[in-house]
Amino acid sequence: MTAIPTAGATLPSVETIDRIRAIDRAPLRNLHITQAYHALASAFAARTGGGTNWCVFATWASRQAGQTIRGEDLLETLRGRLRLPARWLHPIHSLWRVLLARGLYDADTRLGRVVRAIQGPLDPFEHASDAVARGNRKVFEEIGREFARFLAAGIGTTADSGGALEAFIGGLRDGDPPDGQRLLRRAFNRYAVAMREDAPAVRAQALYLANLEIGWHEQTRLQPEILEALDAPMFELRESGLRILEALSPGASRWPAVARTPLAWLLGSAAWPLARAARALVREVITSALMTLRLPGDRVAWLGHNLELPGAPSLSGPAGDELLAVLHRFGCNQPCALDCGAADWSGLAARLHYIAHLFRALHDDASLFDAPFTDVQLEAMSAGRLPDGTL
Repeated sequence: MTAIPTAGATLPSVETIDRIRAIDRAPLRNLHITQAYHALASAFAARTGGGTNWCVFATWASRQAGQTIRGEDLLETLRGRLRLPARWLHPIHSLWRVLLARGLYDADTRLGRVVRAIQGPLDPFEHASDAVARGNRKVFEEIGREFARFLAAGIGTTADSGGALEAFIGGLRDGDPPDGQRLLRRAFNRYAVAMREDAPAVRAQALYLANLEIGWHEQTRLQPEILEALDAPMFELRESGLRILEALSPGASRWPAVARTPLAWLLGSAAWPLARAARALVREVITSALMTLRLPGDRVAWLGHNLELPGAPSLSGPAGDELLAVLHRFGCNQPCALDCGAADWSGLAARLHYIAHLFRALHDDASLFDAPFTDVQLEAMSAGRLPDGTL
């Protein structure tokens, strides 16, 4: 049975959620989002009496997204392909963190403007970083905020007078995602039921079903950003050639068009093979990154492969009709961990199918409540710096 965690750090308020979502620097914002999910997950589990909630999975998914947001997927891919020890790439990794801190992917900094001015192999990774960062904030400012609002209302505590849940649900929009919040309404109702339920098996199934419904809403909302992250920008020959020409000769913009244009086409054509290779590489790298989920204990879930994990003991009983209906909607004919690998993570149905198995297999896993960052890293984050070490 899952241990019941305590809230630990100060519970993020709705105002805290709003402050985090307003952080301009995407890499730093992602770290604060990940930590906030961890605090929300622990506080929520303390009320439900154990078992995972959606924020538990969001913690580690957000931590994984941070690697793409920081542009570190390419370094990891190179290390894996060359079979190099991690320490060999440590100097490059440290330099990359310094460049990120100075605004490598930030158009408001001088370094960021220079990088964006010259189209090259890094462009697709910057494009994917931006899409994943927007998706990370998009989900947090909606679902993370609702978790904070739910907890702040005192639902499931002795201070709950009975009308708090109704008032909370009234603040959620009707209708289906991506615009409606019907699935969130159902999920938070189920969480409230789980908080009042004494039977462990019934409570576990209510939590699992609520997690699936929020995951369904989340993945529907994220579909545009996932597709965008996988779709590297096209390489425009003339425009790229002009950028290269400007980089080689800053005064080229004042040249006569009769001289400037042919040279731009020539330079753009020469760079085309490199750009095409970069486009193919980025889709492979980003697909691999999106289909990887690193978990506590140095475990890795490869989302393209079947889970080698049994179902959680607390969910071993027969599934109720509502749960069976959702599992069927996710393409799961039975609640098992077989045949769940997603061949193409861009497909919503494939993602939901895998998530149904992942949430079931890890429902009793207490290690998911482990802190994602060390105290030293949290101090650096509070000071507005990107921490050292594994993030």
